[in-house]
Amino acid sequence: MKKLIVVGVLSAFVFVMANCSPKVAKQVTSGPVPTAVAVKNQFSGEQLDQGKMIWQSHCNRCHKLFAPESRTPESWNNVLKVMITKANLNKNDATLVRAYLIANSGAAKTE
Repeated sequence: MKKLIVVGVLSAFVFVMANCSPKVAKQVTSGPVPTAVAVKNQFSGEQLDQGKMIWQSHCNRCHKLFAPESRTPESWNNVLKVMITKANLNKNDATLVRAYLIANSGAAKTE
């Protein structure tokens, strides 16, 4: 009987962990990282402003915000691979935050 309970608990744990995987983060950050110019052409100013607001309200809860220009698009993409899940962002919000950060990244000044 104890074995059955242990197997049941372990199965439930594995099921929960599999469904809590960072699927959104993978969807948003996979593939080639666009340039700041490409992001600015793809997203409207209003969308980038939404991304900024989401970034400020979600990320500032746990730590200080780093200036968008403090990192390259590739660096922000790597940060977001982890932080999208921690901030519990949905796909749309994560996409807008990524767009805002890349559009205003350090590389944006050199393009």
